[in-house]
Amino acid sequence: MEAPIFISELELTEPIMGITLPAREEGPDYNGARLLVRMQHLPVGYVLVPPDSLDPNGISQQVWAELAKDINRLRSQAGLAALDTLPIDGIKTEESLACKATDCPLVTVVLCTRERPDSVVSTLRGLTSMQYPLFEVVVVDNAPSSNATKEAVLREFGSDSRVRYICEPRPGLSCARNRGVKEAVGDIIAFTDDDVKVDPWWLDGIMRGFRAAPDVACVTGLVATAEIENAAQLYFDLRAGWGNLLERKIFDLTEHRDKSPLYPYAPGMFGTGANFAIYGKVLNELGGFDEALGAGTPSGGGEDLEIFISVILNGNRLVHEPSALVSHYHRSDVRELEKQMTGYGSGCTAAITAILMKNSRARREVPFKAASGVMHIFTLRNRVRHNSTLPSGLMIRDVRGMLSGPRLYFKGRHKLRR
Repeated sequence: MEAPIFISELELTEPIMGITLPAREEGPDYNGARLLVRMQHLPVGYVLVPPDSLDPNGISQQVWAELAKDINRLRSQAGLAALDTLPIDGIKTEESLACKATDCPLVTVVLCTRERPDSVVSTLRGLTSMQYPLFEVVVVDNAPSSNATKEAVLREFGSDSRVRYICEPRPGLSCARNRGVKEAVGDIIAFTDDDVKVDPWWLDGIMRGFRAAPDVACVTGLVATAEIENAAQLYFDLRAGWGNLLERKIFDLTEHRDKSPLYPYAPGMFGTGANFAIYGKVLNELGGFDEALGAGTPSGGGEDLEIFISVILNGNRLVHEPSALVSHYHRSDVRELEKQMTGYGSGCTAAITAILMKNSRARREVPFKAASGVMHIFTLRNRVRHNSTLPSGLMIRDVRGMLSGPRLYFKGRHKLRR
């Protein structure tokens, strides 16, 4: 697989239409189309269709060849009969497959941003267009150097009672998120980032996750790739793997333990901070976001992983629900990607360090999982090692970040004390 790749979606209850790949202003033509296939908004899987098969018949045949089992698995879970073929004019809509939430409590969406007014406005347009009936959005402008974000938000959304602008002067993503939590009205608080496109049924999917099992405290969602225009974006798509978490999973310390030897300390297993929701009371019981972690701190990240692990270690239940969908715009510049990969590595081990300091169970378990952690690094490397078109040297930055994470976490704690 080589970049660029055209990114689109296919809803199976609608007629399958042919795709004409758009012309690119510069660089090579698209090497095909990657389709996120959905059935009544529920993600089924991905299909990469070559340029010469983008007519309705070609798309239908490839989708059925690759995803027939997944389509019928979803139908079986909903008590529906299996299909023998994929009709080009669309699958019948079924009430039992509906993604729309029936129980709709008020949800507070916290959207943190810094120095990206155009991007945050784009994300807000998606949020304010959601199908979910009862939500508010708290925009937290983190240590801004100008009024550009405030002016952009108020100019377009100042008359929308669902949107509130807040300025948090203390720098750091965790500081901004904790401020958003303090401002929240809803019992459920959802988090997303200013570099994503929010699906209209995002909060319906979030509520679907909370209904998936008793006593669910936290729900994470699917983070698909919004575009693959160059090798840097393709690298992150392959390395992160967020978009491949297409099956619902329940996590806890009893009957829903993952088989990974790293569980529950493995990064990427649960999802990411760009797409999750949690009960405010649970978050407060955990002490909120660790302000020595996250973007804007020496560690560069890890605040989301620390929360996910803490949710489980404290006896709560976490659900990954793929129908809660957002699409992420990955870094397109290699230098920015290098910084991001270093931050991902340092954030991961910084989060584990924070967990070790706070949780006695982790102090007993983590030393015995160290070898599995090393093997996990090689697993990440295998996702990208055989593609010669991708940028090189990024895994080294990831590993360097991991080695520096504990030191950077303590540096962040020292800065907080000062």
